[in-house]
Amino acid sequence: MTPLILITGFLGAGKTTLMRRLVPLLTVKNIKPSIILNDYQNAYVDAETFRGLTDQVVPIGGTCVCCGSRYQLMEALAGATLDESSVMLLEANGTADAPELIEILSADPQVARYTLPVHVVVVDAKRWQKRYFHNELERSQVPTAGYIVLTREEETAASHIKKVRAELKTVAPRAVDVTPEMLADAIGELALAVHQLAPRRFDQAASAHDEHHHHHHHGHARHHFSSCELRMPPRVDLDEFREFLQGLPPEVIRAKGIAYENNAANTPWYFQKVEGRDDISFHRIDAKIVYDPVMILIGVNIDPSAYIIPLQALHILDTEPR
Repeated sequence: MTPLILITGFLGAGKTTLMRRLVPLLTVKNIKPSIILNDYQNAYVDAETFRGLTDQVVPIGGTCVCCGSRYQLMEALAGATLDESSVMLLEANGTADAPELIEILSADPQVARYTLPVHVVVVDAKRWQKRYFHNELERSQVPTAGYIVLTREEETAASHIKKVRAELKTVAPRAVDVTPEMLADAIGELALAVHQLAPRRFDQAASAHDEHHHHHHHGHARHHFSSCELRMPPRVDLDEFREFLQGLPPEVIRAKGIAYENNAANTPWYFQKVEGRDDISFHRIDAKIVYDPVMILIGVNIDPSAYIIPLQALHILDTEPR
C-alpha cells in the first residue's frame, strides 16, 4: 500500500507552502511524493510551483474534492503511478469538510491501494479563530487531525501561540504538534512500515470468513490514522446495535457502514452516527449484490480492540447473508 497523507487547513493557512517544504525533505529519504492539489482558483498555478520537485502533480480546480470534485479526486487517486517508495500528498481546499473527506478516503474501493488517511491540519497561529463567521468551519477541520503544523509563528507573540496551542489541544487532544521536519520523519516511518499493515478490506484476498475485525495496526502511535475499519458480525440485532452506536465515546466523531439484520431478508442496512447528534440513521439498501458487513470509525488513533469485543457480544445468528 501507499501512505495517504491528507493536508487541510483554512484558506491561506500555508498548506501549499508546507507541501513545498515536505517534498524535498521526503526526497532525501528516497521517498517519491505524488501530489494532488485542490483549490477553487489556484490549483493549476500552485501545481506549476512543484515543477522540478516531483514528477506527479495533479491539480483539481473549481469545487471541493469532498463534494463537487469527488469524481476527479477518485480518478486521480486511482490513476496515479505508484511504487513501493511512493507516498500520496493530498491538499484539500480551505473550506473542505475534513470528516466527510476522511469518510470518502476510508470507504471508497477505488482507494484500496492506499493506507487509511493520515490527517495533517495546517493552522495559522496569528489568525486562528479570527475568521468571524467562518470560525466554526476552521475549528471543524481540527478534531480528526493526527498532526498539527502551526504557521506564522514568527509573526505571533509567544503568549498568543501558547493560547492557540492550548485551544487546539482541547479540540484535538490526540493530535501531535509538529514542524515540517518532524512531519517528514513521521511520513518516512510510515513509508517504511507500510508493508506490515493489514490489507484494506477491499482486497480481493480478504475472505468474508476472516476475523470480525480488519484494520490497520494502530499500536504504532506515530502513524495517527484518522479512521479505522471493523468487520461487522454477519448479522446483528438492530436494537442492540443501536445501543452500541449510542455508547460510542466522543473520540469517535463519525461511524458508518453496512449491517445485516437477524431474522430478516438479505437486504442490508446502511447506518450512520455523527458525534453530537442524537439521531442514528438506518436506511435499507435495495440492491441485489451482497455487501461486506463493515463499520468505519472516523477519529484519531482509535484503538479497534476497544470495539471488537462489544461487537462480538451482540446477539447474532451463526449465519451469513447470501
